[in-house]
Amino acid sequence: MLITKSKLTWYYLIAPRLEEKGCVTRFFFIKMENIMNSDYLDNIFDKAVKGTTLIKNRKTLTIDYVPEKLPFRDEESKIIAQVLSVVLKNGRPSNLLVFGKPGTGKTAVVKNVITRLKKKSVEHGVEVTVTVINAKTSNTSYKVLYDIAEEIGINRFDKKLRVHFTGLSMGEATDRILEYIKKNNLHVVLVIDEIDSLVGRNGDDVLYSLTRANGRLLDNGFISLIGISNSLTFKDKLDPRVRSSLSEEEIVFNPYTIVQLREILNDRAKLAFNDGSISQAAINLCAALAGKENGDARKAIDLLRVAAEIAERERDNMVNENHIRDAQEKIEKDTNYEVIRNSTTHTKLIILAILKSQTGMTGDVYDLYGSLCNRIEQDSLTQRRVTQIISELDQLGLITSNVVSHGRYGRSQIIKIAVSSDTVTKALKDDNFISILL
Repeated sequence: MLITKSKLTWYYLIAPRLEEKGCVTRFFFIKMENIMNSDYLDNIFDKAVKGTTLIKNRKTLTIDYVPEKLPFRDEESKIIAQVLSVVLKNGRPSNLLVFGKPGTGKTAVVKNVITRLKKKSVEHGVEVTVTVINAKTSNTSYKVLYDIAEEIGINRFDKKLRVHFTGLSMGEATDRILEYIKKNNLHVVLVIDEIDSLVGRNGDDVLYSLTRANGRLLDNGFISLIGISNSLTFKDKLDPRVRSSLSEEEIVFNPYTIVQLREILNDRAKLAFNDGSISQAAINLCAALAGKENGDARKAIDLLRVAAEIAERERDNMVNENHIRDAQEKIEKDTNYEVIRNSTTHTKLIILAILKSQTGMTGDVYDLYGSLCNRIEQDSLTQRRVTQIISELDQLGLITSNVVSHGRYGRSQIIKIAVSSDTVTKALKDDNFISILL
């Protein structure tokens, strides 16, 4: 039986009288509502199946897709290939640092070159072990070592030297990796993407060990490092000994221009869209928006993907400029802003207290929160409940909370806002009660 919205409304209108007479149960009405919701969802999925398909290959619009052709990066590709070509003569390539802003093609170029390198090594009968680690995903120094062990095969082929997920010291894990490389005379090209993230969180101890590894291997295998970083100042955080070893060669990727982005998007559109499914004006606008901001090809392609999804949802036959603008608005909608804006009054007061606190200490934040409550004539929550809300904000990533030791004077919790103060202020201004406190 199809339950329409009008029928469900009728059921609810007669529900009180029927319930008084004991003729029907609340379970019945809940079931009716669930049926209606189920039909509504089925209609969405049915429309998706029957709707216009503008994209023929969605994979080409994802950030993981690496095209065979990388426009405007020939020079950078040549330099990386020349550095790595030494391995085909059984030599150790120099360590290489690759710098550039997000979306400038660093990772795509490196992956493309090492894919070609692996093919050539097979053709020439040279064994090369290529390992790619993302330091942001492998978010601790030990996890980096564990992932290296997984990639080069220790954990599959050598139970004695296996690097467990937990339980070993950093030194022991490093020793086992180097022992395995030495034992099997491996030629390892190790790519660490977002290497600045690793150093920012965990220091450069792992890099120190890896850059000094070849001295311990004594020509029985080697490790050649390629570090990919979004930060040009990344080297300044390194120990001078690590810096000199890691940056034997360097290359900088410059942002794409608007003209270059337009060509990149044209190439990608041919791979991704059905013929006639996207206008040239839409591609031009997409390139202009991304090029004007930061020359980020990844963002431009993401903008194109979201615009296509919007066009399909609206059952249009072509992606046009309006879809690009709608996609930009959707992407730029700040999630943090929305979370803060839709929080409860007391959560907003706690956020404002953290923002205004000079020390960030829990006691100071609670005192400020109490005074803010008094100013708008609100009863304050207990300190225990405030602590719970602070923990929830920490889990959402809106604040950071660290315990600082003061020696014999004990420890204290330091709380700081983890998002832009402008975002916080903008979100709080939308609340009439809170805005007067800013």
